Amino acid sequence: MSGMSSSCGLLLIGCSALSLSTGCAEAPVSEVRVRSAGEVVVRKAGDDSKSSSSSSDDGLGSGTASRVKQLMGIRFDVPASWDEQPESEFYEAKYMIGSESGEMMLTLTTMGGGIEANLERWVGQFQQSPGSRPRRETLRVDGTSSEWLDVRGTFGSRVGSRPGPHEDWRLLGVAIPMRPRPFLLKLVGPRAAVSEFEDEFRSFVRSAQLDH
Repeated sequence: MSGMSSSCGLLLIGCSALSLSTGCAEAPVSEVRVRSAGEVVVRKAGDDSKSSSSSSDDGLGSGTASRVKQLMGIRFDVPASWDEQPESEFYEAKYMIGSESGEMMLTLTTMGGGIEANLERWVGQFQQSPGSRPRRETLRVDGTSSEWLDVRGTFGSRVGSRPGPHEDWRLLGVAIPMRPRPFLLKLVGPRAAVSEFEDEFRSFVRSAQLDH
C-alpha cells in the first residue's frame, strides 16, 4: 500500500510539472480590430492599446469616447461630447464645444480659392489690437505639411444665433492641402476657452487620416 502511495505521489508531481510547462509554452494571442466609421470607442484610463484608435496616438484624453467621422477625403476621431450640428451647404461638419470659459464653434469644410486666400479671409474677420499680428506655423497632418493660424482680437462675424462683434475672442485655423480643394478647420470662441482647449484641438487635428 505504501508503494502505491509513493507511485501515485510521483505521478501527480509529474502531471503538475507537465501542466505548468504546457501553460508557459502558449502565449496569449491578441486580436486587432478594425474600427468602422461611426463606431463609438470608449478609451479607459491607462489604456495604451493602439487597436482602439485609427491613429497611433490621438491624445484626445483617457476615459473619453470618440466617433470616427468620415468626410470628403479625410476622417477624424471626434469626441462624443462635442455637440454635432445639423448638416449645411456651408460646411461638411460643425460642432459646438462647451467649456466653463464659454462655448466654441468648430467647422470643417473644403473651400475653393486656395489656402492663402482663406487664411486672409479669417484674419479679416478680426479687429486686432494695435501691434498684434496673426501667428502662423507649419504642422504635419498625417504626413502632409499644413498651415496653422492663430488670430486674437474682436471677432466681427456671427456665431450661430449670436451676431458680432465678440470682444476678446480667438481663432485657431488649420488648412490642409488636398485635391481638388484644401480642407479647412476653423475653431473660434472666447479667448480663455480657446486657450484652454488648444492642446486638445491640436490632438484632434493630429487624429486626421487622409484618404491617400
